[in-house]
Amino acid sequence: MSSMRTLGFLALLVSVGMAGCDDQVKRVPWFQTMNRQSSVETYEVAAMRPPDGAVPLGSARHYDLLAADTMLTNPVAAGTDAVERGRILYTQFCVMCHGDTGVGDGTVVGPGRLPPLPTLNLLTDRAIGLSDGYIWGMIANGRGVMPTYRRIPSDDRWYLVHYIRELQNAPTPSVDAAAAE
Repeated sequence: MSSMRTLGFLALLVSVGMAGCDDQVKRVPWFQTMNRQSSVETYEVAAMRPPDGAVPLGSARHYDLLAADTMLTNPVAAGTDAVERGRILYTQFCVMCHGDTGVGDGTVVGPGRLPPLPTLNLLTDRAIGLSDGYIWGMIANGRGVMPTYRRIPSDDRWYLVHYIRELQNAPTPSVDAAAAE
């Protein structure tokens, strides 16, 4: 029982000593500034903006359409695997507007829906002449009726470019063959 009293007395002594420290700390000059500092409440001051050109950790730099056109080249090696990955992504994100073959006849194009715009056709001479970077940037930024697809990761956009190039290089059925059917 004596050890319990001693332990209780020590606990009381420590708690009284700790309470007395608060006043002692306030008397030390460099601790006084902590008591007199201005406090900022949540949302009282606007959040600091990151400096221009800063890129969050784990993300890629954003390129506008002109920068993508002139600065970027496709870093993904062409091949059957790249085209297949692009086909899967195209089916998921692009086919509803650009159609299965890229001529702009997707399911959302037609009367009462999206008008058949020439920019939907990926097989025109103009579309074929676009740089890989421009196509990548168009997927990322969108323009006109095309929404932005930044949710598609940067590398996956390059696979889409490979698949679009595959569609553009595919032989088109001749008019005579279509008439014969």
